[in-house]
Amino acid sequence: MYRKSMGMKAKKNIALQLATGKIKNMRKIYTIGEAVYDIIFKNGVPIDAKVGGAMINTAVSLGRLNMPVYYVGDAAEDAIGDIMSDFLVKNKVDITYFTKYADSRSRLALAFIDDVNAPKYLFYKIAPPKKLVLDFPEPEADDVVLFGSFNGIKHEVRGQLVDFLIKAKRNGAIILYDPNFRINHKSLLSTVLPFIEDNIRFSDIFKASTEDLEIMFGTQGITETMDRLEHLQIKNMICTQNAQGVDYYSMGQQGHLSIESVEPLSAVGAGDSFNAGLIYYLFTRKISKVDLRNLSMEQWNEMLQIAHSFSLNVCMSTENYISGELVNQYRL
Repeated sequence: MYRKSMGMKAKKNIALQLATGKIKNMRKIYTIGEAVYDIIFKNGVPIDAKVGGAMINTAVSLGRLNMPVYYVGDAAEDAIGDIMSDFLVKNKVDITYFTKYADSRSRLALAFIDDVNAPKYLFYKIAPPKKLVLDFPEPEADDVVLFGSFNGIKHEVRGQLVDFLIKAKRNGAIILYDPNFRINHKSLLSTVLPFIEDNIRFSDIFKASTEDLEIMFGTQGITETMDRLEHLQIKNMICTQNAQGVDYYSMGQQGHLSIESVEPLSAVGAGDSFNAGLIYYLFTRKISKVDLRNLSMEQWNEMLQIAHSFSLNVCMSTENYISGELVNQYRL
């Protein structure tokens, strides 16, 4: 059984330290990815529509927890783009680095929920009149950078993204990479695999699902993947396995977290909220980039338990982000 939240004493201690300045709340979180408007279908009928995209989903969950999160991405200056901006601001996500294009159309994603409530996607791309140009921040030591999904491998922004990642790594930010590689992108694999491997090299934590690993590398699980990717010298890796739990590797150690089996209402956003839980732990436990190299197995289990509780919460609703009930349990 996972622990649903940190103890009240621990929460009060962290809040007190923030209030008295004993913790310098200067670190920032940057989530970098595509902004998408999700329209969700079940049995061929649209049942919901939401602001989405993997990195927006993570950012919204963190914003609801009053974390210092910035979304880095783009959309069009259209009705959908306005809905996205308003929604992010409402959920306390900073949109300083949210670029808008005139004379364009924002991205759409159609999510078709199957009989076991797993989504399959159909994407409609943005169509700006000129090339994509993202507005990247200046990351500092121990800031947290989350990137991945299709935005992490598409050639239109590759040069800009790599320049940012080089700077983030040089400045000592903690970099998390989640490829979130969909089956409908498999035809591109031979072209983008070098990008994926470079992204793993940049990352301090590489997190992927078993489906990601099978599609990208043809591997089953974390041990086979670590052997296959030995040349990348992975520091920390997390492999989510649905009901089979979570495997992880950290600096030569390997572990497993068992989880309870549930019947999900929707898996849309589950992996994104898992990432929010990881980042929440890094912030509330004041884990620096140096500390990350020396996390104990107990700390890894605690972090993954929190991440799983975030993921489970999203699975039990049609929302892409954590609920108000969970926010009340975890918010400082």
